[in-house]
Parts: sequence; structure tokens; C-alpha cells
Amino acid sequence: MSSKESIPMVKSDDHKFWKLDMLAKFSETILEEKERATGTTVKSSSTPPKWLMKVMMKEKNAHDPKLIIEKRLHASDLSKQQSRLSMPTNQLLSSDFLTEEEETTILPEKPDDPLNSRPKGSVSVVLVDPLSRKHEVDLRRWKMGAYWNYVVVGGWNNVIDKNKFEVDDVTEIWSFRYGGSKLCLALSPLVRDSKLSGKGSSRCS
Repeated sequence: MSSKESIPMVKSDDHKFWKLDMLAKFSETILEEKERATGTTVKSSSTPPKWLMKVMMKEKNAHDPKLIIEKRLHASDLSKQQSRLSMPTNQLLSSDFLTEEEETTILPEKPDDPLNSRPKGSVSVVLVDPLSRKHEVDLRRWKMGAYWNYVVVGGWNNVIDKNKFEVDDVTEIWSFRYGGSKLCLALSPLVRDSKLSGKGSSRCS
């Protein structure tokens, strides 16, 4: 057999998946080394789960996955009147998912002044819902009560319409970059407590 015949052909999509799979394995190896060195369990915010790898595979030059928050949906998140999904900054697992320019865009003019706690602007973001459908939304930063929150607005009601969310559903919200460093947020498949059946939690698609 010639050397050319012994080398299998790899499709471009397969190659992209291979690279993402290698990234995940490398991240897991680094995490295990940290755990052995410290004797503690470290929660990774950069090792992409398989569902996210599939989402990223569909985009050009997808990179830099980060777990932002494990979010339990509240009634306020699903209210059509409030029309926003909140991510409290004091609950974030990764706080460096925005560029310096994006942070400057959404920070209030005077963050310590309660009369000027609204942002200067918003960042346009692509949001991938738990059913892998894309939505155009805006990301802003508001002060709600005593805490600052990143909020998804300007299209969140459309996400609600396309998904069967329920109060207390739990989802992971990840960020990644693709194309010309475009910011994307991705919601994981939902975890729902089966309170009435007593069977624990289940995945919702």
C-alpha cells in the first residue's frame, strides 16, 4: 500500500470537530493536573461540553468558550412585561467574557450614581437557545436592587416564545466567539425538577 493510500481523507467538518474535541481533552488534562496539585476539585469554566461543541462546529472560527453562569430561571426572567434575562454579576463563574470595548459600551456613565445607573448602550449578541435556534439580542448592564446584572434584552421575548421554559428550569449560559470575534451566548439543554413525580431532575429539549 502506498503512503497516499494509507492516509484517510478528513472532511472539513470532521476536522473542526476533532479540533474542538482535542481542546476539550486538553482542558480536562490541565484541570486534572490542578486538582492533583492542590488536592481540591476545581470547577472548569472553559471546558466545553459536547452540546456546546456541536453548536460551535456550525460557526466559522469558533473559539474561546467560557461558562458564564449556571442560571435558574425566575418568574421575572419569563415575564413578557419585563422582557429580560438577568445574570447577576455576583453569581458569575466567568466575568471576563466581554472585551474591554464591549465593557466600555455597556457600563453606565456614573456607576455609583443611582440616578445614572442605566448603561450608555448595548452590545449586539447572537443567542443560541436550548433547541439550537439563533436569536438576535442585546446585552446590557443594569443595577437592579443592590446588585449589578448583565441583562439580555431586545429579543428575549422571542426566545421565550420559541421555548417551553418554566420557572425553576436550570440552564448553563456559555459564551464563545466566532467569525470576526462576534460574541455569542449559548443556553444549554434545560434541567427541570420533577417535583410532582418525585423522580429528581430530567433533561428537557
